Amino acid sequence: MELAVLTLENTVANQERSRQIRDLHKKKGQTLAIRFSEELTHIILEAPCLYIPVHEWLDEALVIEGIVKKSTDYYELHPRTKGKTVNLHLDSELVAELELIRSLVSSKTQQEVLRELFVRGMRSYLAEKEAASSPISAKKEH
Repeated sequence: MELAVLTLENTVANQERSRQIRDLHKKKGQTLAIRFSEELTHIILEAPCLYIPVHEWLDEALVIEGIVKKSTDYYELHPRTKGKTVNLHLDSELVAELELIRSLVSSKTQQEVLRELFVRGMRSYLAEKEAASSPISAKKEH
């Protein structure tokens, strides 16, 4: 499992901040690992999602490994996820269609074309799903 990591200098102020972060995690019922560097010079906080009560604490952190998102009362530090390679076995008709599309949009890579196809496919699927549920709600109104 990937973790969000926050590394702070081991000072009295940062020890207090670490306690507040720990308390916020306890309040939310979320896991948090707190450890120290081998030389005891840094505090290292790790969690699947780190909850930080004050944004300025992130500015003072030495190392932030993750993506910061604003929530209502705190900030969330999520792990930076890496892309995964997926091997697809496509039938010959679909490969031919992909090659045709790629020739029409020669400025895009295969990855960009596939991503766009997946996004369009999901939008089409959601639109069909919404359209299928709309007549039912329209009948209820009349």
